[in-house]
Amino acid sequence: MMPKYYMLIFLIFPLFITPLATDAAFVQQDTTSTDSTLVNQFLGLFQESDLDQIPEIKRSRRQQVDALLKSILEEPGKLQFSGVATASLQAPLENETIWKGVGSFDIFAFVSFGPSALLFFDLEAGGGGGPDLLIPNVSVLNADAGGGDGKGENLTVLEAWTEFKMLKDIFTVTFGKLDLTNYFDNNLHANDETSQFISGVFVNNPVLPVGVNSPGIRFRTTFVNRFYVQYGHFMANPQEENLMKNHLKLLETGIKLLPESGWEANLRVFAHEQPLAGDSRGFGISFDQLIANHFTIFGRYGANSNELAEWLGIKNAWSGGIGFRQFVLNRELKVGLAYAETETTAYEHPEQLAEFYFSTQLNQWVFISPHLQWLKTTQVGEDEHFLAGLRINLSY
Repeated sequence: MMPKYYMLIFLIFPLFITPLATDAAFVQQDTTSTDSTLVNQFLGLFQESDLDQIPEIKRSRRQQVDALLKSILEEPGKLQFSGVATASLQAPLENETIWKGVGSFDIFAFVSFGPSALLFFDLEAGGGGGPDLLIPNVSVLNADAGGGDGKGENLTVLEAWTEFKMLKDIFTVTFGKLDLTNYFDNNLHANDETSQFISGVFVNNPVLPVGVNSPGIRFRTTFVNRFYVQYGHFMANPQEENLMKNHLKLLETGIKLLPESGWEANLRVFAHEQPLAGDSRGFGISFDQLIANHFTIFGRYGANSNELAEWLGIKNAWSGGIGFRQFVLNRELKVGLAYAETETTAYEHPEQLAEFYFSTQLNQWVFISPHLQWLKTTQVGEDEHFLAGLRINLSY
């Protein structure tokens, strides 16, 4: 048992020895005259004075993209770049500890053509299969695994699309190579494996019959900035030669309450139809709530028809969690705790997964978060699995 505690201390100890911030002003320091060597430049990364008021979009791949796309509309014709890099280590706390690493590196390229049109590319390289290679499961212990070509040898075009907005953003059309989970089954507090929960079951609902990113089109209309309806049409099999054949269809509607306040809440309901499973269908619900600007709660539920469940292997799934966010000593501290159950067609008992993490920032660009996971798979008599992990996220 002792090696397990040593590993946990090893993961947590670095968080408390990083330099404390002394100035909360959100102004980036000019280090061009002081950091004259590579050593000084490296050490300068951990001597920040602008740690306060750093939003999550600084390190979240999904939320960072949303913020960037809004800002570039103000600079038409200018090609811009940004990105996110994430690395993680995880290991089952068992007799023989085997550490598994996962890394991903995204480069975003974007340009706007006036206030209502933009072009976006996401190039990604990634490697590592994570602990899912050691423990077969359906919950996915590391949702960041398998990025890029899965080997880290080549950049792949993860997304490439164009978006047009009309009638003062009331109507939006997006088409190209899309990641449909960027638009459907969203959740403010459990939707990004690079900055929130690392388990796949807390990133998106397992009932969604989603494969790799594929060509598609999305239509969205918004009413009074509170209600929306959107429809997506995506190739169910990206290898299909006929673009007009076998389309995965998704329909979603949602409502936002008390926006831009400390009590913002969102409710979304979606339905999907999978042509590769005889046009069988499923549905899902997602909600999130911010409480007093610091506490968060979220939940998801989804179910598939019998035919789709047999094809996908997932009957239904639900998850829920709580969180807390606060600035302590001018550092953002985020804590999350979540639990999920996923019922499959192969076994009588549902798979259970729980995750706890807390995230803190080292400086303006670097965030680090230890993770603890508990997994009980669907197989009868299967032992419980406890895992410890550490994730580092950098934005640039």
